[in-house]
Amino acid sequence: MTPKQVEELAAHWTRAQRTVAAFVRTLVTDFHQSEEVLQRVAVALVRKYERYDPGRPFVAWAIGCAKLEALMFLREKGTERLLFDNALVEQIAESYQRTDRDPSPVSQFLNECVEELDGRSRRAIQLRYAGDLRTANIAREMQISDGAARMLLSRARTLLRKCLEARLEQWKETQ
Repeated sequence: MTPKQVEELAAHWTRAQRTVAAFVRTLVTDFHQSEEVLQRVAVALVRKYERYDPGRPFVAWAIGCAKLEALMFLREKGTERLLFDNALVEQIAESYQRTDRDPSPVSQFLNECVEELDGRSRRAIQLRYAGDLRTANIAREMQISDGAARMLLSRARTLLRKCLEARLEQWKETQ
């Protein structure tokens, strides 16, 4: 993959990971097993990314991969019987894909506001919420002190709150 494709995949995965994880947890009820499946999905997406059609929603594509990985995992384990038949799995997948296509204004506005943050602030927010890292780990990752990481996150959250409030106010005026 080219460096640009790596960046694109990282951005797509950051936005899609929670939806895909929720979908996987619907099919694989054991937390640790669902985490293993989610890791398999991430690896599969990296391997297959060059075949991804950018004209198609990434989450729909990722959920398709997740469905295959989850079903394959459950067959491999053989210990956990499949709780859903194939038709129901398809309906669940479609439901998660539809949810992502029609996000609430808050979710859309929040994503836009995150994109407007400067690079360091955006990186800190992504590490904290998409990467689920604690402040000390963010500091280490960004090579800054713990205090600087806390301050960076605090300022970024304030900017996000103000941006989100402004967008919601504008949206309410148009409704």
